Amino acid sequence: MNIAQKIAKESTITFSGLLYGNVNRYLYTALLARWVGVEYLGIYSLANSIVLICEVLAKMGLESGIMRFVSRLDPQQDRLQIRSMVSSALKMTGILSVMVMAILILGSGWLVKSVLDGSPLLHIVLIVFALTMPFNAFTLVSAFATQGFKLMKYKVFVTQIVNPTVLFGVMVLSFWFISKEAALILPMVMTGVIGCILIFKFLQSLSGVTIKSVLSTPFNKPLLTFSIPLMFVTILQTFMHWMDILMLGYFTDTSTVGLYHPAARTAGLLQVLLFSFLSIYAPILSQLHSKGEVNEMSRLCKLVSRWILTMAIPISLIFVLYPGKVMLLFGPDYMVSAPVLVILTGAAFIQAILGAPGAVLTMAGYTRLALWNSLGAFVLNIIMNIILIPRYGIYGAAWATLISLTAIGFTRVIEVHWILKISFLSKKLLKPILAGIVTFGALMGVQPFIMGYHTLLTLSAVCFISVITFGAMLWILKFEPEDKDFLAGLGILKNAFKKGMK
Repeated sequence: MNIAQKIAKESTITFSGLLYGNVNRYLYTALLARWVGVEYLGIYSLANSIVLICEVLAKMGLESGIMRFVSRLDPQQDRLQIRSMVSSALKMTGILSVMVMAILILGSGWLVKSVLDGSPLLHIVLIVFALTMPFNAFTLVSAFATQGFKLMKYKVFVTQIVNPTVLFGVMVLSFWFISKEAALILPMVMTGVIGCILIFKFLQSLSGVTIKSVLSTPFNKPLLTFSIPLMFVTILQTFMHWMDILMLGYFTDTSTVGLYHPAARTAGLLQVLLFSFLSIYAPILSQLHSKGEVNEMSRLCKLVSRWILTMAIPISLIFVLYPGKVMLLFGPDYMVSAPVLVILTGAAFIQAILGAPGAVLTMAGYTRLALWNSLGAFVLNIIMNIILIPRYGIYGAAWATLISLTAIGFTRVIEVHWILKISFLSKKLLKPILAGIVTFGALMGVQPFIMGYHTLLTLSAVCFISVITFGAMLWILKFEPEDKDFLAGLGILKNAFKKGMK
């Protein structure tokens, strides 16, 4: 199996899981928006964003660090070293996550009353969400550890199948049988506990790690030294991802946050494409860099960038040309957010297609440079939000996100080209771009004829036209040899499903 087939197999497993997980989370957000209303959705969004930012501190960048270190070791020959490293990572995560949780709970009252809108329910939801932080941090570090074995099925199964299913199911049951307040709180608690237990069982079978080894193993200093800069990178990236939500909460109110959240969630679906490839692309990059195979790294970067672009174009066109119909999925109250969806789609599209070069810096060991990049984008994002939100509200927050993500995306591309002589540009990008232009014309052409129908019928027709037109154009323009390897890799996936979780 060549690299293209390997990436196809593992990224498709990841994509399938991410697709399922994000569809579940999307339905979760859509139903929550309809059932609990704009204000309650804003409370959920604010509490979730605060906890996710604090969760980054609890992980200390160890999720990326453990994936990189494990991917460079042999699962058979270095099993004891892997167990020791994984145990150390989990021990550090457990200790710090409890500390961060305690600080957040103690400071939650001041945060809600002095910085946000002072909602008593927001205070309660924030405390409960904080209690789930150790479970979530433990789950993610464990999941990335399994990814270091260049196997995606365990991480995908827990984080993208089990967790979203529990989240959605508990939300529905809580709303029907208890209350809408319970629908905000209980899903997060149940998801955190179940996911933590399950992923640890999988990690145990791969690495031999036990609760005893976690408690007895000392801190791994090389792992910590590598991971700490990544922690700050991830903190800044997470802040950037949620900064618009937080600053909307500061400058406006929970209802305004509630209007913004569905558009952000929708545009964020494009990230599924990037993450599905990065999951296997990143460990392979790390391995190639350790062998000094820069030319192969460059080829792989161009390949993955083209595949992400190919998948992102038809989705982006739907969000840009039919934003009103998409936002109607959440209810008529959210139609005002249609322009926000267009802007955020542009931001997510740029982030997706420039994500492959960006991953090169981290996997090549340039963690400090990655930190400075994220810091610059973070500062720019804050400045833009301060300028634009008071004047333009949710539209200003969206523009701030677009500007900052564009800046950091192109900065990383230039740096990768300058330092490692790696570029993501190639003539082969012209085929998906040309196919996208034709698809744009087709979607514009049918717009007057299908806008008057029911939202679900219109969107179904649009999705069908977009995929068929784009796919037909790629077929006419002819697939590249690597694309055929990719498709061959997809065929391999059939056997993977038959084997199950062995």
